[in-house]
Amino acid sequence: MRPIALLPLLGLLALAWAKGPLDKGVVIADAVNHRLVELAGKGRLVRVINLLRPFRYTDDVFVAPGGSVAYITDPEVDAVGAVGYPAGRLLWLYGRPGHPGAGPGQLDNPDDLVPLPSGLLALADIRNCRILLFSREGKLQKVLGRTGVYRNADGFFNKPNGAFPLGKDRLLVTEIAGHDLAVVDLQGHRLATISLPVHYPSDANLTPWGTVLVVDWWSPGAVVEVDLKGHLLWRYAPEGKEEHLNHPSVALGLRNGLVVLTDDWRHRVLVVDRKENRVVFQYGRTDTPGSDPGFLRYPDGLDLIR
Repeated sequence: MRPIALLPLLGLLALAWAKGPLDKGVVIADAVNHRLVELAGKGRLVRVINLLRPFRYTDDVFVAPGGSVAYITDPEVDAVGAVGYPAGRLLWLYGRPGHPGAGPGQLDNPDDLVPLPSGLLALADIRNCRILLFSREGKLQKVLGRTGVYRNADGFFNKPNGAFPLGKDRLLVTEIAGHDLAVVDLQGHRLATISLPVHYPSDANLTPWGTVLVVDWWSPGAVVEVDLKGHLLWRYAPEGKEEHLNHPSVALGLRNGLVVLTDDWRHRVLVVDRKENRVVFQYGRTDTPGSDPGFLRYPDGLDLIR
């Protein structure tokens, strides 16, 4: 009777896979092409949204709940903003394009403008060593850390390059200089520091199954999965000529248990089966940058369609 009992489960798994390896789909920040690329759950190209000035390097994209707004960061012009989605019209901008700094309204190498469950947006301001919290309308609400002070300690950050939600009232902050992951509250108090087995930690994301994915922005690069105590659970760092990663920047867990990631310098987005350590889907031509359908040019970020 056991095979019969498994039939409903197998049917559910088949139905889940029928939705596609990308679940409901993804939006890719195709950096050097200055555009957003949306793929459906099965990987079909849905649309391409070309972004206008002042953006010139679309480093990251995060889609607001409801899907009508996308948040963009551009470290080349040192500005961030919100655009209507999918129209691409600029709604607001923060930063003085072309004028990096630590003064009022200035940023210096911003990274990841991320919606939080609290309704705020979190931004890592790398060279200023701080996390900024904004309203959804782009108004600065709070500064975490000490501007210009590099330190891996309570109340400080050491070149943070991403602040992602951990529940409603905590953040996961990757620190470049410390090669670590700081767990902080929304007041900036450091609750824990987790050492990471990577050269350059990038973007710590909580998975649907409760672990954390962090990318090693390096060559050869890697994706690591850890628990909140820092135990290494999985590492994806293939060594083959075709398979190795070159400066991947972000990895997200999908509800189907797969992991989607950007492999920036090889111009592709990959979906990886963690159990078999193999690629089950790819968008972009390996080592071949381009702007035609099916091609990417330094994809530097992505977010899920929810």
